[in-house]
Amino acid sequence: MSDKQLPVCAVLGAGTMGAQIALSLALGGARVRLWGRRKESLADAEARMGEAFDFLAAAGLADAGSKPDVQARISTTDNLGDAVAGAGFVIEAVAEELAIKQSLLRAAEELSASDAVLSSTTSALSATALQTALGRPRNFCVAHYAQPAHLVKLVEIVPGKDSGQAAIDLTTQLMRDSGKTPVLCPDIPGFLWARIQHAVLREFASLVGRGLVTPEACDTILKEGYAARLPAMGAFEHADLAGLDLMNGAAAKAVWADLSNVSDPAETPVGALFAEGHTGMRGGKGFYDWSERDPEEFKRQRDEEIVRRVKIQAGGEVKLDR
Repeated sequence: MSDKQLPVCAVLGAGTMGAQIALSLALGGARVRLWGRRKESLADAEARMGEAFDFLAAAGLADAGSKPDVQARISTTDNLGDAVAGAGFVIEAVAEELAIKQSLLRAAEELSASDAVLSSTTSALSATALQTALGRPRNFCVAHYAQPAHLVKLVEIVPGKDSGQAAIDLTTQLMRDSGKTPVLCPDIPGFLWARIQHAVLREFASLVGRGLVTPEACDTILKEGYAARLPAMGAFEHADLAGLDLMNGAAAKAVWADLSNVSDPAETPVGALFAEGHTGMRGGKGFYDWSERDPEEFKRQRDEEIVRRVKIQAGGEVKLDR
């Protein structure tokens, strides 16, 4: 927890992302007000935050004895005015639809202090488009948390064209003070995180569609190979290590020329499966049959692996208490 004075934070949206962001900020020492439209959603969010804290404590990433203090820093309300009153930082985490986000941000701005920084955890919508709904667009800046927000350290900071430096600086410092790793990203489709995620999916989906490989093989290559090395070496570090002469050589040119440049997911198995009515884990089937795999067990194992890697990076133990 930071020993600095963090601004009071309002998190708008009590779904999975909103609850995780609220917990993350509270773990970092901020006082947080979590807003939801329905009292039932707030009760569910409180239960999920409690479970998430217990998971962190069992993993050694939180002090079990601090749970009452962390919970005391989070209050919930279904009154938007109460949520944003006196808050220095307001972030929405509702449905990924421009009109819905703009409407909520506009309403929050009208009820907030004139110097409050407003934000969104959107992963795809333009920061510039979002801030057009605001009377004080200079006070807006995207802070894109990745799921699970209470575990993943990276947060993308994305200013719109009218964002002021003060909003960018406050958002960046708040992320840093609450234990995150903020990275300034351009306001382009997908920012940086989603762009690389889509680039990988496009290439693998193309190969699957050509019948050259299975989804299982692609995921194994990524998880057991490439991704396992990424914490130690990024793409440009690897290019320098391998040598830019090699990266410009005949083998590299052959690979680049053969990479997929499909511009529409509908032209790949991603679109073909969707056209057949499959939506993935949520609907029970996608590239995998989730009636044969337990989605909750998958997410539990995902979280445990993220914890393991967080501990490695922090130089700590990697064993999880069960």
